[in-house]
Amino acid sequence: MFPNASNISLHLLSIVSKPDSIGNKRLVINKSKEVIGIAKSITSSEYQTSVMMNKKFELKVSIISFLYDGSKYAKIKGSYYKIERTFINGQFIELFMSSTELKEEDFV
Repeated sequence: MFPNASNISLHLLSIVSKPDSIGNKRLVINKSKEVIGIAKSITSSEYQTSVMMNKKFELKVSIISFLYDGSKYAKIKGSYYKIERTFINGQFIELFMSSTELKEEDFV
């Protein structure tokens, strides 16, 4: 496989909290967009940066920059991730993500 070949499919998600019919706040997926990206390893300097920010980056995915719409969450293979940091690298944008405890049943 080529080093820059697309190898991961993810859904960029916009999640909002809305009250249901009795007033309880429920999470709703406001917008979803499927994109293809390149999974990459987190470097030691990126890891050190995450430690200083009190975040733990678990996944780094690079996508073409114009595909990114400012979403704060991503769904990859049934797991939900929070996009903690972005970094523009030429024509690509790198998304640094940490796992969340969100599950499919948490959404309306």
